[in-house]
Amino acid sequence: MRGARFTTAGSASRTLGHRVGGADGVFAHWTWVGQRLTAGNDRHGFYPLFYASWDGSFAISPSIDRLLALGAPAMLDTRALSVFLRLGFFIGEDTPFEHIRAMPPGAVLEWDGALRIAKVAPSPTARHDQLARDEAIDTYIALFRAALERRAPGGQFVVPLSGGRDSRHILFELLRQGHRPYHCLTTAHYPPRGGEDVRVAANLARGLGLPHVVLAQRQSWFAAERRKNPLTSFCSDEHAWYMVAADHLNARPDLGVYDGIGGDVLSAGLFVTARRRALFEAGDPRAIAAHLLNADETVLARLLAPAFQRDVGRERALEHLGNELAKHLGRPNPVGAFYFANRTRREIALVPYGLLGAMPQVFSPYLDHALVDFLGALPLAMLADGAFHNDTIARAYPQFAHIGYEEKDGPAADARACRAGFGRELARELLGCAPSTLLNQRFLRPRLCAGALTDKWAAASHWYAAMALYLHQLDAAATRPIP
Repeated sequence: MRGARFTTAGSASRTLGHRVGGADGVFAHWTWVGQRLTAGNDRHGFYPLFYASWDGSFAISPSIDRLLALGAPAMLDTRALSVFLRLGFFIGEDTPFEHIRAMPPGAVLEWDGALRIAKVAPSPTARHDQLARDEAIDTYIALFRAALERRAPGGQFVVPLSGGRDSRHILFELLRQGHRPYHCLTTAHYPPRGGEDVRVAANLARGLGLPHVVLAQRQSWFAAERRKNPLTSFCSDEHAWYMVAADHLNARPDLGVYDGIGGDVLSAGLFVTARRRALFEAGDPRAIAAHLLNADETVLARLLAPAFQRDVGRERALEHLGNELAKHLGRPNPVGAFYFANRTRREIALVPYGLLGAMPQVFSPYLDHALVDFLGALPLAMLADGAFHNDTIARAYPQFAHIGYEEKDGPAADARACRAGFGRELARELLGCAPSTLLNQRFLRPRLCAGALTDKWAAASHWYAAMALYLHQLDAAATRPIP
């Protein structure tokens, strides 16, 4: 606005994440000069950055909690929540709050009293429908090696190592290029997930002669979940298990970190099933949405307050999710394209570029522009059997082909004590606070009282406990007085 004068607070200029070369990398930035704020981010939009524009005011931050503290309107976005509460992640630029949005991928934002956002990243158009599978594997090997060469460590670094493919591929290639990690790091999960991940990662590190640190969970599941929700800007139903690793790594900001984000969706056919493939290929967004949201509605029907339940009804979720799905149906691998742009970008990225906020260098080689362009252009049929990444690793590093991967159907751990502990702590937390208007108190409070008295009732809360805590914290954030 001509002649406008603004009062500012906070950092006038900030750069987050890192660039690789010129435009590659994972980053976000903003700068306030004169009477104008300009912000931008990486091509895929993987660095979490949120903004709010209201009543002549504007705020931008990697933390939604910070925006709320600055006075951003806290009205809940019930359409966005209708999807999140069923799918487990937000889609597009949604957040739990109507006036707070995530930065779109590859965008330039300007605000000088009026808000303007332009997308500058090119939309992918390439297709490799006729490429032979052997040639595709060889190209993947070469592009991944180039991606890591562009992300060579400048000092000591850590490789978080699971029993799967993505971190293993990174580790093998770093070793091939002569880079030995300070240590590999594996985190034990909360029950009922068993110890297969730790077992396989330990065997791999031992076979390679590498130091390996295994982190046991130090906090209760409830405490980790309670910390995680605001730290992930209320945008994730996952990641509580990673809090112990985040504490470990953030204490050593001198170390670099290599993260495998994106490898599963782009090259391992994650989320591809025969039914899902048929639906995506048929191209009916509503039918796909109905399939993805085909979860038991019992939790929502019993846990949510009646008015809130109506506001986040399934029909709203179907329509909203269908509109997002339609954007990806023309891609060579529409299943991967949808999950990469939504779950991977909006939820999984909250670990390396949210929880690891103190780490100045978190490299994500699978997000290399050339590699994403290539893998994103492969047809769904080439990835549908889930073996493409396995075969790539085996061809690139045949000397390690005998080392197996985690068995996803391995034995589960006894979760009764963990669930009972969550239920007891949930009861103490919620019974000591004013009742949330988002939760059905007639259903919840008798169970909280029973859970505070007996382990049996406390453990029986496991099917709704995490969502109850999330909604309790979300409501508290939305109604918190602004200082």
